[in-house]
Amino acid sequence: MSEEAPLNLLFVDDDPDILTAAELLLGRHGMIVSKASSPAEAEALLAARKFDLILLDLNFQRGDITGDAGLAFLEAHLQRDPRAVVVVITGHSGLAIAVKAMRMGAADFVMKPWHNERLVATIRSALASPRPNLPPPEPVDLNLERSEKALIQQALNRHAHNISLAAKDLGLTRAALYRRMEKHGL
Repeated sequence: MSEEAPLNLLFVDDDPDILTAAELLLGRHGMIVSKASSPAEAEALLAARKFDLILLDLNFQRGDITGDAGLAFLEAHLQRDPRAVVVVITGHSGLAIAVKAMRMGAADFVMKPWHNERLVATIRSALASPRPNLPPPEPVDLNLERSEKALIQQALNRHAHNISLAAKDLGLTRAALYRRMEKHGL
């Protein structure tokens, strides 16, 4: 055990044997594991306290291999806390779903059954590489009139003001494009 403060982890998995195995393994490495058997249970724990890292299974019903429940939790949690460190633990969903989770913001993934040293190393590596400060999303102009005018202008510019090509690009007839151009003063 190290002299540093113990790491507080949240492991979300519907298999109690997996949770117990992780608790025993990670406890030997100075980590404290809180367990949740579902995303809803994890939400309740996350509302009460902060964790250094979340280990997240992707499937929570027998036979499910889509990863949808875990991915939905991941997306919602990272929207609330963009700096959260999440490591996906998956077996049935496969590599493609794990890669999708990483594209959504997971720090890393481990396949079940895991190799003990690999799991510990992945946790330490994920925590050693803090998440960057993500800029807030750019505001989106939801005004339809301005958006339509901007799209028409972009199509005209893209096609060097060739009305036929711009109309085709926009999915309009030439006559419809002319009417909209007149409406927007273009």
